[in-house]
Amino acid sequence: MARTEANRTWENGFAEPSATASWTLEDSYRTEDGEKSHYEVPSFEKSLSSTIHNSLGLNTVRTWPSLHNGTESPEGVPDWWQPRKEVDVLICGAGPFGLAMAMSLARQGVTFRIIDKGSEPIIAGRADAMHPRSLEILHSWGVAEEFHEEGPLLDHSVVYRNGEKLVYGRAFQSDSRYRGMHTIPQNQIERVFIRDILRHKTIVERSTILDHFQVNDDGSTSHPVEAHVKNIKSGDNELIKAKYLVGAEGAASSIRKQLGIPFDGITTDIHWGIMDCKWETDYPHMTTFGLVLSREHGGCICIPREDGYTRIYTRLDAERVKELAEDRREAGGRVDVHSITPDELLEQTNKVFAPYKLSFAAPLAWFAIWKVSERAARTFSSPDLRVHIGGDAAHVHSVVGAFGMNTAIYDAANLGWKLGLSARNLASPTAILPSYDLERRTFANRVIRVSGAFLRFISGITVPLAEVRNPGDVLATDMEDLEPSDGTRESDLMWCDAHFRRQGTFILGLEVPNIASAICPLGKESGKRRPISIESGRRSPNPRICFDEATTGYLYDSMVGIKRFHILIFGSDLQGPVRERIGRFSQQALGPQGFFATYGGTRMFNIVLILKALPFEKDQLLQGDDLRNLRDNARVVYDDRAPDEDAAYWYGVNHARGAVVAVRPDLCVGTSCWPEEDSALGSYFEGFLTNSEPTKGGLTNGGLTNGGLTNGGLTKGGLRNDWLTNDGLTNGK
Repeated sequence: MARTEANRTWENGFAEPSATASWTLEDSYRTEDGEKSHYEVPSFEKSLSSTIHNSLGLNTVRTWPSLHNGTESPEGVPDWWQPRKEVDVLICGAGPFGLAMAMSLARQGVTFRIIDKGSEPIIAGRADAMHPRSLEILHSWGVAEEFHEEGPLLDHSVVYRNGEKLVYGRAFQSDSRYRGMHTIPQNQIERVFIRDILRHKTIVERSTILDHFQVNDDGSTSHPVEAHVKNIKSGDNELIKAKYLVGAEGAASSIRKQLGIPFDGITTDIHWGIMDCKWETDYPHMTTFGLVLSREHGGCICIPREDGYTRIYTRLDAERVKELAEDRREAGGRVDVHSITPDELLEQTNKVFAPYKLSFAAPLAWFAIWKVSERAARTFSSPDLRVHIGGDAAHVHSVVGAFGMNTAIYDAANLGWKLGLSARNLASPTAILPSYDLERRTFANRVIRVSGAFLRFISGITVPLAEVRNPGDVLATDMEDLEPSDGTRESDLMWCDAHFRRQGTFILGLEVPNIASAICPLGKESGKRRPISIESGRRSPNPRICFDEATTGYLYDSMVGIKRFHILIFGSDLQGPVRERIGRFSQQALGPQGFFATYGGTRMFNIVLILKALPFEKDQLLQGDDLRNLRDNARVVYDDRAPDEDAAYWYGVNHARGAVVAVRPDLCVGTSCWPEEDSALGSYFEGFLTNSEPTKGGLTNGGLTNGGLTNGGLTKGGLRNDWLTNDGLTNGK
């Protein structure tokens, strides 16, 4: 929240203001006879949300150090906290990327520790919006409702230039259930993430840094990363051994620097002043996402927030930039400067808004000066694939498009399941981990250039776009063919139309690059129809479906979790020519010799049968020995909407042939095949998965002969690689 919540009561069944809050009353913790409850209210503080204030007073946010400060809790660490000296993954940094990585790994049963140099999470400010794709990912992790119900949906947008309204209308919307941008402050997001990993018996180790590390990957140990960490308060040092190291320590990443990875791009002279506040104004769209541009004075970005607050980004004028020129940090970010006051920034904001006027209507919830850098690491992974970076450690860019925190979540969603499978010896690291850099660096480079182009439009500058390198040492070319606006009304409108028509779905996180790799085969024979219209590597669409006679929802509701691949089987109405094809897939692919049994069964695969039928027809349609494996292992959902809106239409399915789609744990299409191509999925998963569980399938089916002793068993990830000793047999790995 932007401020400490006022006291409320629900005595009448809905929230109303109250003189007191029941949680603060002593009577809530004692019986009528005076017996004291065992539960006690944890310690809390009212922390200043901003270090710089206006004349209307101070703004505070209630914080709970015992819940969110990890090892820096004033009440000490919990009794159950027993950190391991050896873990699968060590995460350095507890910002959005590091915490999202922790959430992903926790859901896979991967052991990890997470350290951070700060003594607490951020109090206020920084990121302020979530893309619908981030919410789709967080929905699959079970926590999306914590975010999208908090602040307003940015469903309209407006652009003014020199006091004249250029355009006003509905903001770009997507086919996602979450439609568009949702606002929520980063401080609240981090606290939700921290609360989540606390449920998984993990806390953030605060005031702790990675001093240095080395990797001894000579095959002599299962935990080749030796990380020397240091508590900056006590001076205590500790050696942590890990299979993998994740750099999430922000733009000044020491891990990136120790690896010697170049940070390509530019550091601009563009500085933004940022104010979160309530406003008194005659500007008619203060609660609408908007751009206010001035040919003479630059531009402002307005983002409506929760509780009637609006964040305004204002580009500082040239004179102020000169005063800040001594800050040479290549990574940009917040500039600690006290020579610029809120009143001075408000004066500049009013120049841009003219003829409209603004004044403060509340204490400042946040104030900051931010320097824009546009950079990307030359690679996101070390050559030995033992160290990976993400979030700001891997890429920094302008605030335009709300990419920062969202891209960090995408990084974690992409890397998390790949690192989880590798750490659990269920996938070949050399096959699966290179795809992280291939996919995420290409996306991040496009972010830098798309966001950078929009920044230049808002600021009215012609600085060349940053040069960043895609995999293969190829310079990114995004946005090079979009002519800059000359500042006229017609040119502005043409620029905005072209930009959002091309980049709208990308800005919302739904458009992702598909780069050929073991997990994304792209080599289809020309002239042949694909089983579905969607290319491998793209987002798996999320149409509405029916679950039973009384329940409807979205396809993603049947695809939750991060430990498994989702196998979508489009069976049409299971009659006519499609019946035989689906029957063959059931007998062969889901049989004892197929991919399903070979690579882990329900432990690794979530089978979803999508029927063009009604729930009461299921039992009759699924009769017969040919569909036994499908009946035993698949969840059945019903595609009962009209043909112009059903799931088969969204996926481009041929009803006479059906289709099978393998969806990755990050909800991107891995591959697709025709149902009669019963060995196709086996060939796909053989490219990166290993079978290291001899307890399923006996000696002949996935045991000693098929992925046991010879292929990832005793010699690769088996006895020698902690399979038996690292919770293997006892924890279902």
